[in-house]
Amino acid sequence: MNDNELRKLYTLEAFLDYGDLPNTFREGWSPSYGLNFEEIGISNDEKARVYISLNGRLKKTKCEFIQNKALAEKLLKHVEVKLKRLYPSIILNIRTVESRELDYRRKKAFDESKSNDKKIEQM
Repeated sequence: MNDNELRKLYTLEAFLDYGDLPNTFREGWSPSYGLNFEEIGISNDEKARVYISLNGRLKKTKCEFIQNKALAEKLLKHVEVKLKRLYPSIILNIRTVESRELDYRRKKAFDESKSNDKKIEQM
């Protein structure tokens, strides 16, 4: 599978205010010190980008691959209400996958998208 075909895969991403992020997603957070080392230059109004998992949770780094755009829209509608209630400033978006997101997952991306499509169809 070449890069052009893999770039036709979709993913869900979200933008929300930095202040609405869970503590574990914030810059400088560590399990032993909490938010003591949080960067001072970040305001609560700045937007942070996160990915959305198939079960509707926020993910910090690894995006989910979806092959069919209609199924991506179905997943978006499925998780939108829950996420808007939890994070009022959230803005959800469907977009095509970028090549940097395929870096270490290139070989399995297409198979992963097929299995994700099956999971979304069962919702």
